[in-house]
Amino acid sequence: MGIKSAEILRPPLRWAGGKSAIVKDLIPLMPISYNRYVEPMAGSAAFFFAVKPERALLADVNEDLINYFLILRNDLNRLLSSLLKMSASMDTYYSLREQQLSDSLERAVRFAYLNRLCWNGLYRVNSVGKFNVPIGSRLPQALWSERHLRECSRVLSKAKLSFSDVFKTLSQSRPNDFFFIDPPYPKGANTGIGFNRYTVDKFNLDDHKNLAREIKQLSKRSVKIMVILSNEESLIELYRGFRRTTLSTKSLISCSGSSRRPVSEIVLTNY
Repeated sequence: MGIKSAEILRPPLRWAGGKSAIVKDLIPLMPISYNRYVEPMAGSAAFFFAVKPERALLADVNEDLINYFLILRNDLNRLLSSLLKMSASMDTYYSLREQQLSDSLERAVRFAYLNRLCWNGLYRVNSVGKFNVPIGSRLPQALWSERHLRECSRVLSKAKLSFSDVFKTLSQSRPNDFFFIDPPYPKGANTGIGFNRYTVDKFNLDDHKNLAREIKQLSKRSVKIMVILSNEESLIELYRGFRRTTLSTKSLISCSGSSRRPVSEIVLTNY
């Protein structure tokens, strides 16, 4: 696609499972042309911010995430006014973690702060939907760059944002859309146990089976699709018929950066 590494815009959020480390490898695997970029399980939307598409739809089941993107796009100056006054503090972190806020701007500030300081960028909730990730071991001195957030806001101005699940978003497909799908990787896929990244609901092996069926139907309607999976054959087999590319990266979650080992991720495409 002709995007140089120096031109890649990093996402405004840290995100366990995000694809920042491999976006430069994913860009050459994109379709040559498409009408609209769609990311139905957005997370930090690292690929979206790297590609900067002219037309896009970003969706996720994490309501706080979508609210943050909406505020970043639509109310940037007030968001910056709050964020740029803040400094890294354990007391502030745990105080905000306990709060339940209704105001959209305040929720966005809380989300951004917790995301910036939490352990490994992990978003995890307990059985009642309460964010419960501890603070990271090292507190950064610089939390945000105004210039970076302004650029992220500009790129978001070209995207529609939706609080919805992957299957609802798939139902909104149009011919020649490009869907970038990065589903959670089930832990122990053979047993049907899911990895809960964002919400109380898990995305498990049965969900992957349903997702595979749905995107095979989209292929018949001239929708271009890229799916990222862990290198587990029982999972990949569900998506039989797609072209396969193997990428190597470090494991995304570990107790320390030095213990992260190379792992393989599988890129499946239908074009």
